[in-house]
Amino acid sequence: MKPRLLLCNVDVDTDLASDRSARQRQSCLDARFYFLPCGGPDDRILLDAAAPESYRSYLSGLGLGLPGECSEGEVLTGHVAFPWGWSRSAIDRFRRHGTDPHHPPLETVRTVNNRRFCHETARRHGLGLEGSALCASAAEARAHIRASRTFPLVLKPEHGNAGIGLVVVGSPGEAAAVDRIYSRPGSSAVIEPWVERSADLSSRMELDRSGRVVALTHHRALVNRAGVYFGNLLLPDDPLLARWRRRLEEGAAIVARELHAAGYFGPAGLDWIVHAAGGRESCVLVDVNARQPMSLLAYALRDRLAPGRACLLLFAPRRRYPALTDYASWRRRLGKYAFDPGRGTGILLFTPLSYDAGGTRYRPLRHGFFIAANTAEEIGEYDRCLRNAFTKD
Repeated sequence: MKPRLLLCNVDVDTDLASDRSARQRQSCLDARFYFLPCGGPDDRILLDAAAPESYRSYLSGLGLGLPGECSEGEVLTGHVAFPWGWSRSAIDRFRRHGTDPHHPPLETVRTVNNRRFCHETARRHGLGLEGSALCASAAEARAHIRASRTFPLVLKPEHGNAGIGLVVVGSPGEAAAVDRIYSRPGSSAVIEPWVERSADLSSRMELDRSGRVVALTHHRALVNRAGVYFGNLLLPDDPLLARWRRRLEEGAAIVARELHAAGYFGPAGLDWIVHAAGGRESCVLVDVNARQPMSLLAYALRDRLAPGRACLLLFAPRRRYPALTDYASWRRRLGKYAFDPGRGTGILLFTPLSYDAGGTRYRPLRHGFFIAANTAEEIGEYDRCLRNAFTKD
């Protein structure tokens, strides 16, 4: 396998929406470090930021061989380009470093990342949420809302939450939400009925140029009531996944064919929700992301540190852990619950506590944790320990 040049450019999502808040700009900068613990010593990484040496020392002490940083002007002709997602800026940057990026057409990337693609694929094949509608104009959206008999409704802009976010409409009179979605010329949105989810599931797959699915896995996603993702749960024998596996496998095969027909190849993530409909449970497709899914981090860390274990990838706001200030306190407060490479279980922190970029010192908006355990119950014990250890100074 050729070494990779890694670039965690999560800003590809906000680039599609052509809008980015100050908070989103920092979130994109925070994410530059996500690929660091996922790469090996033969890989290189583009960071655009510098974390204290204590961060690398901490990760290396866990048995992780880390990629070296690629400096400006360095040429790496033997490396394979490995971005979060494809964009013009990413392609140009890889080429500056002598790495030939094998990528699908950018217009195809934009097309298959549009909510329209997911909505129409789901509608054609009976995979989607009943009552969903694609509205190509603000007038069409207002008419749909006025005609609705049930509220709330969920408005999803054409490029996910990139720069705008999901919008909940509680009544026919909330026109401001529509104006927000359709603020750019040519904008469209999907409107869905609000449903009470009992579970969130995700599929992660890779398509080669011929359209063949060369990798496919399923797992639980952790999403709060507002629709904000905050982690993944990987269980060796998950009864919930076993129940819906056929649906997930068949749905992934359908989406793969549609992606290939559109001219796309590479990584993709599919998001599903389980909810009650008409007295029975249903598993429906709600999003397709033609890029690396966040679960890549969970699988990479599990494969490198805890193969076969039950694992939890967790993002949490920094403010919830005011006592998490340095690696010495991390080890002291966690004690036996800190990750032990020999044991293959415990809690590790995969994001830096601070970093410098453009002459400014930042503290990440969210901490990223990885928990490996022998059972799902043990994960719960580790999670409680984490919350109790750092919530007070």
